[in-house]
Amino acid sequence: MAIPHLSEAQIRERAAPESFERGKEYLHQGAVGALVQRGNLLEAEVEGSAPAPYRIRVTADAGGITEATCTCPYDWGGWCKHIVATLLAGLRQPEKVAERPPLEAILVSLDQEQLRQIVLHLVEREPRLTDIVEGHVALLTAAPAPAPEASASPVPRRSPVDVDAFRRQVRSIFRGLNGRYASESYWQTNGVVHEVQTVLEQAWAFVRAGDGHSALAILEAITEEYRTGYEYLDDSDGEGGELFREIGLAWAEAVLSADVTASERHQWAEKLAGWERELADYGVDDGFATALAAARQGWDDPQLQRILRGEWSRMDDEHRDAADDALEEAGDDLTVARLNVLERQGRFEEYLDLAEAADQAARHATMLVRLNRASEATTYGLQRLVTAAEALTLARALREHGEIDGALHVGERGFALEGRKAELAAWVRDLAAGTGQTARALTAARLAFREELSLTAFLRIHELAGGDWPAQRGELLEQLRRSRSSYLTGPVEIFLHEGLVDDAIAAVDAGGAYGMVERVVDAATASHPDWAIKTASAQAESIMDGGKAQHYDAAARWLEKARAAYRQAGREAEWRTYRQGLLERHQRKYKLRPLIEALR
Repeated sequence: MAIPHLSEAQIRERAAPESFERGKEYLHQGAVGALVQRGNLLEAEVEGSAPAPYRIRVTADAGGITEATCTCPYDWGGWCKHIVATLLAGLRQPEKVAERPPLEAILVSLDQEQLRQIVLHLVEREPRLTDIVEGHVALLTAAPAPAPEASASPVPRRSPVDVDAFRRQVRSIFRGLNGRYASESYWQTNGVVHEVQTVLEQAWAFVRAGDGHSALAILEAITEEYRTGYEYLDDSDGEGGELFREIGLAWAEAVLSADVTASERHQWAEKLAGWERELADYGVDDGFATALAAARQGWDDPQLQRILRGEWSRMDDEHRDAADDALEEAGDDLTVARLNVLERQGRFEEYLDLAEAADQAARHATMLVRLNRASEATTYGLQRLVTAAEALTLARALREHGEIDGALHVGERGFALEGRKAELAAWVRDLAAGTGQTARALTAARLAFREELSLTAFLRIHELAGGDWPAQRGELLEQLRRSRSSYLTGPVEIFLHEGLVDDAIAAVDAGGAYGMVERVVDAATASHPDWAIKTASAQAESIMDGGKAQHYDAAARWLEKARAAYRQAGREAEWRTYRQGLLERHQRKYKLRPLIEALR
């Protein structure tokens, strides 16, 4: 498989532990099929819980994997088990990967008539492709432009949207189970919010298509129905109130997208202000603040107009202060909403001017990349970015544009910027390693390790260090021993992986990494039975003495571990005495006593 320097440690790092383990099981069960590689694209089918196999696509560049997607519904962070199984198959069973030429290589030798026949055949089989083909032809025959593709101007609707359909959707969500309002069960709040978000996404589709008028009508229906139902929700954690802010952001972009008069904006502002006052009675503040600002200001603010005309760089101090005040009053959310609308409308120079004036450095630089001005973007980013997260955003954009060296420079600049750097350092590490720049990768790998102290980060340094690994290993382990991050599971996992049971014991005894105690007891039973006895017994007794009947099974599991340690130490008589004492102490706990009796 031609993905540079791919390893199991990398796969493990990008997937949740459960997904990684399930992916290994899928591979062993033979669920991975139809493995095909076309240049930098790997495709596979993996059998899962659906009747048809899931389809996986993995793309790579010189630095390694750039994207991995699966048609399964998994959406809980990291790669799904099907992607894991596919990549493990490529690593462990490379003979099953069918090498085929990229599609571009297949088509390059065909003449115009042959290509025409293929396109017509595909459209005949899939009529929906007609509009897609037509759109691409229009782009290819249009005058070349360096700008990224903007949303096409929306075709005006010939009929209004069915607003009542959206009202009915939200209303039905609040009816809940058995026709009752959701206030009767706290857990229903999460479900209601999720369902309303699904309806809200339908309004967003109109916003993104540039149909602001339809979006405004839909949002009015959604807001009215959600506001009415909100009073029946148990919103103790504030999730239901936070949804008003999401709705408000959609309102802001809809108002800015629609061609509305000042009078119409005033009417919308009055309605939004009314909802804002009502929500304040429920302790929900500023849910519509951004929407209100958009409705009241629109695009008419004189200072905003000066910025959009490109006057920012020529302003004197007095006018620049006035423009700064206007942007500060508008707030970051409204500025971002304006930038989103400008991008969709293809007003890229105005986008750059506003992003520059509003100190949206990452957005400004990323747009430069999309405008094929990568060198300018790199120089700008090196000078203007403030946080490591911004550096990662720009570095990713540069990589997608094929600017690998610029991406690495920007990523490494981020090491000195504000904020957490674990994700950025790991990204730079993998890109540098994939392009054969081992020293550069090792520097980033050590930073990634310092930031997160995880087993996967440790293993990645092992892969990169080569013959220098013994020295590197010693330094890393000393770093772990000096670390005060005992609450993390990573250091304990590393100590166990390296067979350093004494260090693992010291880490859990420090009072942190509670979830690792059981694994350390298992690892320590053979070499440190006395410690295992003491620790397992203490865990069991805390449950038993506390009368935590729902956890008695866990107490019995800890006692099993204590028994194993007693036997390892040759102290079986002590175990029998200890067990008898437990039976006498807890003889009235009818749920616990049989569990102890079973431990003979």
